[in-house]
Amino acid sequence: MPASPELQHTVGKIASLSGTSLHTGEKVSLRLHPATVDHGIKFKRKDLPDEPIIDAKIDNLKMVERATTIGEGSVRGHTVEHVLAALSAMDVDNAVVEMDANEPPIGDGSAQSYVDLIKKAGVIF
Repeated sequence: MPASPELQHTVGKIASLSGTSLHTGEKVSLRLHPATVDHGIKFKRKDLPDEPIIDAKIDNLKMVERATTIGEGSVRGHTVEHVLAALSAMDVDNAVVEMDANEPPIGDGSAQSYVDLIKKAGVIF
């Protein structure tokens, strides 16, 4: 059951960061977008045709060995655990995480760069 609307949060504005993905070594850009109440957290793959979206929910969990992978159909998002941890820690319930590769930038290997990105964007009701 979703939280009541007055208890849900999203990011206050679009914020982005770029870097290198951990497993593929690809250059990747990630953008956080605000989302409406009850939207949830969704990953948008800008690098694929039709820009498919993966809902970050337990039903879409595909693998947790050495990294968290989510997916819908044949579309996957790899190594999303630090992004999800930061969103949860900052009480963000609704956001679109847009990536132009199959995994986000690794930063320093922690969730800190994502916490900093959320702080930059702000968190609103």
